[in-house]
Amino acid sequence: MSNMAILIKLFLSFPSCILILRFPQMNSHCVFVVNALLIALIRHGKLLEAKLAFDEFLNKDIVSWNSMLSGYLKCSSSELPNFWRQMISQGVKPDHFSYATIFTGLADLSDIKFGFEVHSQLIKSGHGNDICVGNSLSDMYLKNWRMTDCLNVFDEMSCRDGRSWTQLASGFLQYDEPEKALYFISEMLKIGIKPNKFTLATALNACANLASIEYGKMFHTMRIKLGYLIDVCVDNALIDMYAKSGCLDEARVIFRSMPYRSVVSWTSMIMSCAQNGQAEEALNVFDEMKTEGSLEPNYITYICVLYACNQGGFIDEGWKYFLSMSNDYGISPGEDHYACMVNLLGRAGHIKEAEKLISGMPFEAGVLVWQTLLGACRLHGDMETGKRAAEQAMKLDGIDPSTYVLLSNMFAGLKNWESVGMLRKLMENRDVKKVPGFSWI
Repeated sequence: MSNMAILIKLFLSFPSCILILRFPQMNSHCVFVVNALLIALIRHGKLLEAKLAFDEFLNKDIVSWNSMLSGYLKCSSSELPNFWRQMISQGVKPDHFSYATIFTGLADLSDIKFGFEVHSQLIKSGHGNDICVGNSLSDMYLKNWRMTDCLNVFDEMSCRDGRSWTQLASGFLQYDEPEKALYFISEMLKIGIKPNKFTLATALNACANLASIEYGKMFHTMRIKLGYLIDVCVDNALIDMYAKSGCLDEARVIFRSMPYRSVVSWTSMIMSCAQNGQAEEALNVFDEMKTEGSLEPNYITYICVLYACNQGGFIDEGWKYFLSMSNDYGISPGEDHYACMVNLLGRAGHIKEAEKLISGMPFEAGVLVWQTLLGACRLHGDMETGKRAAEQAMKLDGIDPSTYVLLSNMFAGLKNWESVGMLRKLMENRDVKKVPGFSWI
């Protein structure tokens, strides 16, 4: 091994031994040594030292600049735009790696204005046909909620891989268009691109949103064929898909056959049972999770547990689990947990107890909590408490139609037609629009 190769290996393995950050003027033959040093420092999170070394060296090449771009992406993405401007102002011509890195950083920063600027530079550069650049650019638009621009980038890509298709499908799923998500995944499969775990997870989530058991079973078959290449996230999506399609037995089989279960796995199974009328089983699954002891429930797990208590009308169990959040696991109850408890108490007719719980919250109750109490008042005809709940909800959000509809329905249930008319007049004056209902078969 040459002396230079030994030095590079030393830099990569023992960056803490590197004491010299100020370089005398080096010739171009030493550039790969400096680049190795930059990579070593960045790999160990020493961005400041890497920047000092970068600034001292005069004969930088594109690898030097790309190394620093990667460093900023890893350690300080907010500095990426300024560093990119410095790079362009010094006449450096970015390559495909440069563009892929900057677009990835801008996706996380949500700096769409600067993203447009860099995109225009990309068009002039001729690197737009690179698949990694295209994927990163598409991801930038997707994370900035620019679905049309994302689709345009996808259409202009001369070459696409599994990530390209999966990313686009995931975008449509985020935009509540699961049909389009499944369409693009189907088109990907037609041209022979094999799905990976991310593709299957996206497809199964789309199937869950559509309650499409036929497509779901097809992707389940693909998951079986891929075998060991699939991780827990796909099986979690399978549980959710079967549960939302009303196939709780299939969800149970998936859950019980998993070699490893994450917190999401347990939470999904708890929610699956609760949503399919098996509230007691949901609580049994939660108790089993605690008994195993390898994983601790999280904030979302407790929302699902309290939802199960709601479905079963288990008031005592609801209080037990609600109090155990902070006592046993140090999880502070949030608004969703309080809303679940208010709903549980309210549906059972314990309106005063529910209102007392709200008044004792360690933070100001939000619209959801007051609307939940209002719904309970409507169910049991408690007009006075209902009026107070509606008043608080309207103070927080005066144009949310749900509060007005709940209050109006309560008045109508009590045959207080005069109040119904006054409320409708108030909605007109405040320009509150009721969201129309729709049916889907």
